[in-house]
Amino acid sequence: MNMMNYPVAKFLCCCIMLLVYSINLPATLIREDKLLRKLFPLVCELQLAERTCMYGNAPMDAIRARLERSTRAALKNCQTAPCFGNTLQFTQAEIQTIGNELVRLVVKDSALRACVQQLKADGHYALFTTNDDTAFIRKAWQADARGVNNILRVYVEGYAPLYPKIDSISFQKDSPAFRDSIVARVEKVLDRYGKKMICLDLPVRVALEALQLNGREVAVQYEHDYIGGGNDWPFARSRHTKWDSFPYSMILVPGLGPEQPGVALDPGGARRCDSAAIRYKAKLAPFIVVSGGHVHPNKTPYCEAIEMRRYLMEVHHIPVYDIIIEPYARHTTTNLRNTSRFVFEEKMPADKPILIVSDSAQTNYINGAMKDKVVKELGYTPFSSIKKISATETEYLPAENSRQINSMDPLDP
Repeated sequence: MNMMNYPVAKFLCCCIMLLVYSINLPATLIREDKLLRKLFPLVCELQLAERTCMYGNAPMDAIRARLERSTRAALKNCQTAPCFGNTLQFTQAEIQTIGNELVRLVVKDSALRACVQQLKADGHYALFTTNDDTAFIRKAWQADARGVNNILRVYVEGYAPLYPKIDSISFQKDSPAFRDSIVARVEKVLDRYGKKMICLDLPVRVALEALQLNGREVAVQYEHDYIGGGNDWPFARSRHTKWDSFPYSMILVPGLGPEQPGVALDPGGARRCDSAAIRYKAKLAPFIVVSGGHVHPNKTPYCEAIEMRRYLMEVHHIPVYDIIIEPYARHTTTNLRNTSRFVFEEKMPADKPILIVSDSAQTNYINGAMKDKVVKELGYTPFSSIKKISATETEYLPAENSRQINSMDPLDP
């Protein structure tokens, strides 16, 4: 096969395989694979598409054997769930060894090289795309491995996440019921893979099981409606938009979660929508982005983006085809990052600024403390420039770095 056609042929083959695969799998496993693809794109390729390159590899087989041996011992000896979290994590030496083997394999395996090229094109590891294939695969693997270990630490061992108020474990970590639930999921993974297991399977799959057990699979909660439905109209319109007619590409409205249960939309969030509607009707931008997930209070049934879209449609009569929903962001930093991603994913003009409309407190935060916080939490800034233009308005230019997956935030990577 001509190598120029290989990625296309492989993509079509994977689509057919996934279609057949999905017909024969329970919904929980389909959702789990969606989580895998969104949180850990490289590991997803290694587990589903490039699995054969990892068979018969002595260093990786030794890691697989260690993990399986330790896990079976834990099933006999662990009295609490946290015991499993430590057992299943990759050690730093194992992360280094697997990285070394992937570097060696990518040099000699044309299929794995093609996989790396596709991952670079997808942009999910945007910070590494200028690296050669060996450095890219090592860095992407290290990022994924840190994310897997973090999930096991937080959602099995019970360590506090970066934002414990809204992202913590859903159980008393030492409860017998939690231990029994983890045991059941570990046994399920062992049974599923059996003798076909590779070194990635136990830590990765138990981590995904732990997210689902804790009700923390929100990263793909709106995957169908969000990608395949809810934004179809505005994205289709964006491909025919006369961008020169507008000073901004989008008006971003960051969500404001109510702290009290039972409240769908905080009054402050409604006021932000009011301000955005005025600017939309003044033709400052062709689209409004409403950004925010299920955040405050913890595990609220209300999604900030969906409630804001409803408000804009019902109160201000903004047409649905001019509202882009971003139903995942949990922080101001990711309001900006996720909106920036739309620009590059949908090929909107990256040299046209985005207008943020909020209140004075958040506007001061965006133009002050957030600039340091975003680098600390994401490792980069999702904007190339940012400027306060009024007490309640900020404009910024999106940066392509924003496409980088943050595996350390499994609720909104």
